[in-house]
Amino acid sequence: MPDLIVALQRRIDVNAVRAVNTYQREVPEYASPSPEQLTHMLDFARFIRLVSLERVRDDTPLDEDDLAAIGDVGRRRGEDRLSLASQRQALSTHTALMLRDVVETATAANTEDVLHMANWLGREGNRARGAYLDGYVVGVAQAWSMSAQVQMLARSLLADDEPPPTGIARAAGVRLASHWLVTVVGFDPPGLTAPARKRIVAAVLASWRIPMSWLGPAELVLVTPASVDAPAGTSAWLVDGGVYGPAADRTLDLVRGVAMDSGRECAAGAALGPVGQLAGVLEQARQISRLTSAERMPQHLYSVADRFVELGAARSPQMDGWLRELITRLEAGPDLIRTLDAYYLHDMSRPATARTLGVHTRTLDYRLRRVEELIGLRPASTLGVRILTAAVAWAFADRLREA
Repeated sequence: MPDLIVALQRRIDVNAVRAVNTYQREVPEYASPSPEQLTHMLDFARFIRLVSLERVRDDTPLDEDDLAAIGDVGRRRGEDRLSLASQRQALSTHTALMLRDVVETATAANTEDVLHMANWLGREGNRARGAYLDGYVVGVAQAWSMSAQVQMLARSLLADDEPPPTGIARAAGVRLASHWLVTVVGFDPPGLTAPARKRIVAAVLASWRIPMSWLGPAELVLVTPASVDAPAGTSAWLVDGGVYGPAADRTLDLVRGVAMDSGRECAAGAALGPVGQLAGVLEQARQISRLTSAERMPQHLYSVADRFVELGAARSPQMDGWLRELITRLEAGPDLIRTLDAYYLHDMSRPATARTLGVHTRTLDYRLRRVEELIGLRPASTLGVRILTAAVAWAFADRLREA
């Protein structure tokens, strides 16, 4: 063991420089550090190697001072506003580099020593990682706004980070749940400005402190707690693909507030799932949102139960050309796509549809007859409902793709 330790100690500076170069190359947020940050990165890379080799040599764990120093580095990273994702990536890269340092320096005579060091690094590496992330959370709580904290928490949950970000949730004052309702809100027209997005997040937080994040200037995702064992006010459940419960009702209220604050029409798609599977839940909610027409005052959180036909059609490339042809023919009539959307949204009630469109029922009847003339399907027939609801949803999704 001593000869391997000595060889690694001689290479501390070389390995530290190589580590920092690797971070700059592989972790995007580390690509262009300031001179001060670069110096700090090199100092820490040297420090962690020196301390690790001393503790391995003495066969002792990291002590409280070691862990405090590591936590202080994590705190600085949080204060520098580096993302949680970048820190997880940097920590994984660090572990791989430490093992590579050992393997590349060892000789055939050091096999047992390598195994011993690998075992120590695995055990103490977990403690060091925990201290670093605890410090990072302290830095985040001190330097990040509440808006930034809940957005970081949402991104971590939706990326299925393991383990779940309990420290970030604690700093943001959000209680982690076992299940979450993921709601994607799309805006029409898209392209909200940065100040508008900031204002909307602040308004939501004033009503309910939940994880949320912008997927882009046209889509906001709300992540609301929906555990079946949660208090009654924050529970939700799935029945035949539809989302129900107090959490769903409260989320719909948030969506309506978002629509009012944005001054735009909104479409909300929702899906429910457990921690660790939210990336797929997000994708489903996003697809549902894109297949739903925007409303000035959303009346419903649309789920897979509402859009299962459209979801199936959207995933079939063979359907694309056929639906596009139907839409092209419908565009020849007087506002037929919006008329059909309102017609089905109101369960084919002619008076309610006419009121929503601001037209006389005779005008609505003319438009419905015009649909039948153009494509040979009666909108109120079983076949008409099946095909035209899919076509209308596809048309709205296609507009979002073009936007």
